[in-house]
This record gives sequence, C-alpha cells and structure tokens, in this order.
Amino acid sequence: MTPLFTLTPASLLALALILWLLSGIACWLVAASARLSSLISGAGSMLASLAVITAALQILHSGPAQRITLPVLAYTAEFSVLNGLLLLAMSVPALFCSLYACAWLKRVDRRKRAHTGLWCNLLMAALTASAVSANATELILMMEMAALCAYFLIVQTDEVKSRRAGLNQFLCGRLGTLCLILAFALLHHASGSVNFEVLRHTEFTAGVKSVAFLLALTGFGLYAGIIPLHAWVPQSHSSAPAHAAALFSSALMKMGILGVIKVGLDLLGAPPLWWGLVVLLLAILTAFIGGLYALMEHDIRRLLAYHTLENIGIILLGVGGAMVGVALNLPMLASLALLAGLFHLFNHGLFKTALFLGAGEVEMQTGIKDMEKLGGIARLMPWTAVAMLIALMSMAALPPLNGFASEWLLYQSLFQLSNSHVLIARLLGPLLAVGLALTGALALMCIAKVFGVTFLGAPRSQAAANATPAPLPMTLSSVLLALLCVIFGIASPWVIPHFSAVATSLLNAPLMPFASHDTVVSGIAGVSAPMIALLLLGMPILPWLIASLLRGNRLPNRLRGDAWACGYGHSPDMVVTATGFAQPLRVMFAPLYRLRVCATPAALVASLHQGWLGAFCRRLAFIELAVLLVVAFA
Repeated sequence: MTPLFTLTPASLLALALILWLLSGIACWLVAASARLSSLISGAGSMLASLAVITAALQILHSGPAQRITLPVLAYTAEFSVLNGLLLLAMSVPALFCSLYACAWLKRVDRRKRAHTGLWCNLLMAALTASAVSANATELILMMEMAALCAYFLIVQTDEVKSRRAGLNQFLCGRLGTLCLILAFALLHHASGSVNFEVLRHTEFTAGVKSVAFLLALTGFGLYAGIIPLHAWVPQSHSSAPAHAAALFSSALMKMGILGVIKVGLDLLGAPPLWWGLVVLLLAILTAFIGGLYALMEHDIRRLLAYHTLENIGIILLGVGGAMVGVALNLPMLASLALLAGLFHLFNHGLFKTALFLGAGEVEMQTGIKDMEKLGGIARLMPWTAVAMLIALMSMAALPPLNGFASEWLLYQSLFQLSNSHVLIARLLGPLLAVGLALTGALALMCIAKVFGVTFLGAPRSQAAANATPAPLPMTLSSVLLALLCVIFGIASPWVIPHFSAVATSLLNAPLMPFASHDTVVSGIAGVSAPMIALLLLGMPILPWLIASLLRGNRLPNRLRGDAWACGYGHSPDMVVTATGFAQPLRVMFAPLYRLRVCATPAALVASLHQGWLGAFCRRLAFIELAVLLVVAFA
C-alpha cells in the first residue's frame, strides 16, 4: 500500500487533488460522449469532495497545527483547525455541485461540457491547495490559479455581458494579487521569510504591520467582494454555470475571508483597535448595500450574488468583532464574535449553494433567468420550490434554520460589544446591531420577492407554463442541501461547541462555557441546549396546530380555481412583478442607488470594455495559467 492510500489527512488531500485534476482532464478529452464525460467529471469530483470532507474532519480533531508534505505531489501543507474548517465549508457544497453537474453536463453542448468539466475541477483543486498553504507563495499562486479558472468559466458563453463580467473579474483578480504580493513582500523584507510559521513569531513594527494589513485587506477584499471592491461579483455569478456560481460564493470568495482572518488575527499578532473598527465598518456597509441592491435585481442569479455580498458582510462582522475583542483584551467578545463569523461562513455555503442550484434547475427547465417572465413554478417543480423556500428562509435567518443560529450568535456578540468599557465600542455595538436588523429585513423582503414572483402566481411566459421537474440528480442536490440547513439549525446547540473550539484555538483563548456544558450562553444569557432544539422544532409547527384546532367546521380548503380578483377574471397581468415589488425601496433609497451610476461613469466603462482589451486579457489569462501550472508541477 502506497502512502497515497493510508487515509491520513495528507494522503486524502493528495488523492482529492489528483482526482480533481485527472477527472477534469478526462472530461475534456472524452467530451464528445455526453454520458461518459459527465459521469467522469461529476463522479470524480464527488469522490474528491468526500476525501476532503474526511480529511477536514480529521484535521478538526487533530490538535495543534502541523506542517506536512503531501505524498506524490510534494506540496507543503499546514494543517490547523481553521484550515480544516474552511476545507469542510468548501467541500460540502462542492459535493452537491458535483452531483448537480452529473445531470447538467449531459444537457449542454460538447464545447461547454468540456470547458466546464475541466475548469470547475481545476478550480476546486486550486482552492483546496490554497486553503492548506503553508506560506504566502503557495497561497498567492493557488489563489491566482483559482481566479483564472473562474475567469474561463465566466467567459465561455460568447455574450456581451459574459465578456464584460470576465474582464471585470480578470482585472479585479490581478489587482488583488498585486496587493497581496506587495503585502507579503513587505513582510518578507522585515522578516526574511514568507513562511507563515516564521511570520507568526516575528515582531514587526507598527508601521509595517499596518501597511501590510491594509494591502492584504484590499487584496483579500477583492477576492471576497467587500464593497466597494465588488465590481466583478454580480454578473460573474450570472454568466457562469449555476454550479460554478455556487462554487464562487461558497469557496472562492471564502478564501478572501480566510485571508482577512489570517492577516488580522493570526500572522501579525494582536491587532490594534482601528483594524477591527475598519473591518466592522466595511462589513456593515457590505451587508446593507448588498441586501439593498439585491432587491433591485430581476436576474435571479445576480440577486443571489448581491445576497452573497450581504452574507460576506455578516461574516466579516464576526471577524471584525473578534479583532476588536482581541484589541480590547476581551476574550469572551473575541471568541463569541469569531464563533459567529465562522459558523455563518459554513452555513452560508449550505443555503447559498442550494439557492444557486435551485435557480439553475429553473433556468435549465425554462431557459429563463428573468423573474419577470416566470411564475407558477411551484406547481410544476414542487421539490425545487420547497428546497428554494427553505434556503431562502435560512438566508433571512428565520428559525429553526441554520442561518438563524449563526446570526443569533452574532447579535449576542454585538450586545457584548455594547457592554465594552471603551466609548467607541459602546456606541458602535447598538448601531451595528440595528444595521444587522435592517439587513435582515431586506432579506425577508427578498424571500417574498424571489419566491412570490418566481414560484407563485400564474406563469407569465409560455416557457414557464411548460416547465417540468429537473432531472433527479439536480433536484436531489438542492433538496439535500435544504435538509442540511434544517439539520444544522435544529442541531446547532450541539454543533456550536465544535466551531467554538476552532475560534478559541485560533485566538489562544480559554474554552467558552457552552463548549464544556450542555448550554448555549453568552455573557448575557444562558439557555439549555435541548430546550433550544425543542423550541426550534416547535415554532414552525405551532401556528399550523393553532389554525387546525380553531378552524372548526369552516369551509374546506379550495384545491383548484383562480385566485380572487375582486369579481374580475384573473389574468397573469394582475400578478405582482419584481419591479413593482421593489418600487417603494427604489424611491426611498434613490440616492444610494444612484451611487452605482456615479461610481461607474459611462466614459470609464466604455474605455475599459473595448473589444481589444478583452481579447488581450483572454490571451494573457491562457499564458498566465499555463505558466502557473508549469510552476505548480515543477
């Protein structure tokens, strides 16, 4: 038996990387056979994802961080609980994206099948390698490779919007890489190394630390889509295949979050207070603006992309709160805030992947992404509708789902912040909690808009009226993810202590009380974990029970017939539209919506999106990726 098959974390990760690489290349080679190529790409990626999930669970319970060379590949990896958690957060969505791809690849043309199978698998291989990188060179190299794979997934459809989205992503990615190179070059100049272990034990001057942090925050922020560095995000998610867009949200953008955590809390020592305040302000701006702009979108995948920005902001609220807690020497605040951020990072991957895959099913069966032309889909695709509704409720943080559990923890951390002894923290805590509540209200409106306009009412186009259920693997992928949203919400009292262990390990803080007892607590409240689970189970059932008991002998449910329209005959034109639904907000927040126009003047956009520049960037991307692959395998 070779070291590759010993089922240790190192061998499992090496096996996963090899599976992704070989299955992607094999799919490209045999793309003429739809059945064989889709099976090779999908099954190979599923096996690789399962291997990474197994390795991640072992790493999470392996104790202190360690550096190991992966067998066969000779790649130096760092195994820590933080890296293990990120691997788990990326590989679980990747597993269901691979299941979706098994059916999706069969139904597209040969060229798209070859390119998508290859680039998606290379994307996950590069992201997995970057998640366990042991030095800055490996991290930047693999993140750059992943960004280039994402670029080719975006531009494979020969449309104006896709070309513009690809160019935006290419330029933003190169700028982010440049900022990261400058940040780690500065740290290398001061320490003589780019090895993460050396950087952790090097004493940097305050000026070097601050400049490096700002450069790294900009670089990782471009990958994560922090507003105002988000230009590439919305249309990229709409132009790429649905399962690739899900990987952008659940894996690629999460690497930017990992980078912010590493630089802000791990590599440079204890952060000063202003670092945390900057991250908190960017976080609440990203969360609120992302939710606000999402409501103006009619393209369902652009809408979901803006909600990814909203959730990136929510995750960063936890990260920024942890940085403030470390700066103020408040270990309970730091641990609770980071716990909330990490738990939401994992939960977001589940519900957002379910949403993108569900949107992909609707698009595949109708050929439509514009919600204005849909309607009545719930009757025709019931399982997809149920999965989308559960995922939307989780995105809006409604109990008993996983999004509620992580945002509840985040509110607790913000209440802790408001109890701080520093005036600015006492002022900022309530303001951030109000901002988070407003973001939640926008998410609730989004549920009504997406589900009401897309799935309810009468069909507003012939394609919507003729929709049929998606193939079983596609439907199963979104339904299983929705089920995980329910499971991780109800079981959150027992899951949270494992995430707490990751947070306290990273911060070198004492274990929080609920990690050792059967209670969920902050410094403000303590609740029995079984009681929380029972309440979360009972809350959605209670209204139904009350309605059933009080109904008595009233009229039976109406099973068929048109909706009541004040005595007039019902027609599809009477159904609320996406534009009409969002019109009050468009008027109320008109100055904020005009910011997008002011920030992207037409002359600048026209100069950037000239045909020759896009063609030049595409050739440059091919050359750069070829060089990176040679360097990676050298």
